[in-house]
Amino acid sequence: MVRLFVSDALVSNHLILLTDRDLHYVLHVMRQKVGDEILCCNGTDGEWRCQLQQKNKKEYFVIPQQQLRPQQDPPFLALCPALIKKDNFDFVLQKATELGVTDIYPLLTEYTAHPHFNAEHAALVVKEAAEQSERLTLPQVHQPLKLPQLQKKLPQNCCCYYLEERKQESNIIYPDKMAAFLVGPEGGWSPSEKEFLAQQPQYYGLHFETGILRAETASLAILSCWQLAPALNRKK
Repeated sequence: MVRLFVSDALVSNHLILLTDRDLHYVLHVMRQKVGDEILCCNGTDGEWRCQLQQKNKKEYFVIPQQQLRPQQDPPFLALCPALIKKDNFDFVLQKATELGVTDIYPLLTEYTAHPHFNAEHAALVVKEAAEQSERLTLPQVHQPLKLPQLQKKLPQNCCCYYLEERKQESNIIYPDKMAAFLVGPEGGWSPSEKEFLAQQPQYYGLHFETGILRAETASLAILSCWQLAPALNRKK
């Protein structure tokens, strides 16, 4: 069934006018017709079964009819990836959304070669990924910042893990705490950035034993490990 994130409140029989982009997706991509049922979320009111209706030739709306899932907000989980090429960064945004992050903090590092960032485009990427992965919330995509600025944005009791190439040994991941994962650019962290990270309390270095990973691969891999950690601990 088609899923949409809307900005309006989801209340029984409240008319929600579809945006031009959502209308194009519903009518021309998913081939929905008047009277069809659509699932809608807004990040606060859970998931609702809605009915598609037409106001006039250009305007369509949905009418919430029944709440199917109550709102459940996930625990804080942040991905802090260095900005990379647009298509690759879109992949990171998409997969991070599918893997349950609540916040995305793009990083401007000393070796960042592609510093351009479009907030409107990023919001669209995570919206589409959330709709397809049946999430009830949208991750918040923040404006790009540098490492010292990031430290001020994250919760004080958050465990921060940074991926570091050729690190001799990794620290332990604590799956029962709030977490943020920092992933550097293709060139890795600069010497001064490595020194900064090593000096921060509650910052823990990690590495993959498989070798050097591309930035987008590293983001996907560490989030997958995090999501599996509770299940692996239960089996011990």
